[in-house]
Amino acid sequence: MRGPTMGCCVGWPVPGPQDGCGSLKFVMALFGIHEEYTTMRRGMAWWGILLLVAWLAASCGPAFRDKSPGATVANTRVGDAGSPTALDTNPCAEVVTLRLWHHWGGSRLPLMEEQIRRFEERHPCVQVEMTLLPWPQRLATLLDAVDAGDPPDVTMIGRQDVPALVEAQALLPLDSWMEQDGVSPELFYAAEIAGTRYQNQTWMLPMPTAAGSKMLWINAPWFRRAGLNPEHPPTTWAQLGAACRSLTQFRRGALERIGLNVLDVHGQPGAFLTWLYANGGTWISDDLRTVTFDGPEGIETLRWMVDFTNSINGGVARVEAFYRRTGDWEDGPFYHDYEAMMVAGTWEYHKIQTYAPHLAQDLIVTALPRGPSASTNRGVAYGGWGYAVPRNVRHPEWSWALLKWLTVERDGACWFLQQQKRPSPLKACNEDPATGAGNPYWSDFLAIMAQDVHVPVTPVQPEVEQILRRMAEDAIYGVRSPEEALAWASAEIQARLDRYWASR
Repeated sequence: MRGPTMGCCVGWPVPGPQDGCGSLKFVMALFGIHEEYTTMRRGMAWWGILLLVAWLAASCGPAFRDKSPGATVANTRVGDAGSPTALDTNPCAEVVTLRLWHHWGGSRLPLMEEQIRRFEERHPCVQVEMTLLPWPQRLATLLDAVDAGDPPDVTMIGRQDVPALVEAQALLPLDSWMEQDGVSPELFYAAEIAGTRYQNQTWMLPMPTAAGSKMLWINAPWFRRAGLNPEHPPTTWAQLGAACRSLTQFRRGALERIGLNVLDVHGQPGAFLTWLYANGGTWISDDLRTVTFDGPEGIETLRWMVDFTNSINGGVARVEAFYRRTGDWEDGPFYHDYEAMMVAGTWEYHKIQTYAPHLAQDLIVTALPRGPSASTNRGVAYGGWGYAVPRNVRHPEWSWALLKWLTVERDGACWFLQQQKRPSPLKACNEDPATGAGNPYWSDFLAIMAQDVHVPVTPVQPEVEQILRRMAEDAIYGVRSPEEALAWASAEIQARLDRYWASR
């Protein structure tokens, strides 16, 4: 179930310098683990390791400004192609090797390789060594490397990781570089850049979007076979339940086909927070000090998840058995007509073209149905990928150059997502007609993303996520009632928040 500055241009005016030289499946879904995280095990031991080592403060990196010739050229377009600087034309005094840690596996790996080839082509004095890093223990691995003085030059992290990594003094702030090169926060959508900031500083830049990660994908032919009109998809929880009663199929007491598994939302922040926000709720106060998910919206949400699973999908045991039979493929049950609907993100179109081309032109993509306490349909922007520069890197200016290529530049950042027909965190990328060309769902993507809301992340988020997963599991498996599970989780998270803020 599901898991110096640089060449080339963003393609829009940004003043800045010119370039330098040149049944695990079911549990995974319940726990909110993305399909790309498929090597992760149910145990969350890596969070424990993170919390144990986070107090180790790596020594602060040197001040970073590009002091090379030609580093500041006013009123230019960043990295305009065909504008060689003195550094570009001079022979390389040395070849700089940069190490990049990332998590782009599967069909995205060849795209990543081409993206880096393009960077090296523009910077012949630089070689990039890419490492496809396993998801488990990734943060502990990064903290160990920073503490040992041997970190990657650029690393891919989740935005939900930022507070904990900043508290561990593991990252370099990007604001000085951004100001130097004219990389304004306004280049990005507000919900995207918000997750990269902590303590009034920017610690990473987003890639790809966090918004657009929770939308409803509908198999239109299946709807028609069930007598439903896919052009009028469910917009409320009540309509969703009614549709699934027509779509879900049992055979000899076993779940044969499923309308929607509400426990599977393809990644963070997990099913409960996703549906809580769809029900008009929030999980924490704006000052990050007080939990709010234990109110009426939270109780209503958790009870609905349990009732839907039991009354429509036949209970958690049948759902687990179903995914043991149908969820073992890399490409997943939705692509093989075992699921009528799935909650997933914009990345799915690229995957569907690969794994289920017969569906690619006959889908409906819409916003999540809203709960009874909500007045609008909305998804969540939580976490999401991005790139950061760890402390103790050997070539900080080149680290920034690579990071900017991956997150801001047109022929790097925009190109990478254009190949997948996915929206970008950058406004100008999405305004480029080439980005959505050939994607029949592009306007749907942008409309849904515009309604997504940012979900805050706290410095104790690793513990928060672990507790919320335990809460959902206890309710789904009947260990506690929804009300009891919610009260327990609320007290546990509030206690951890109180201890953290009292220590500041």
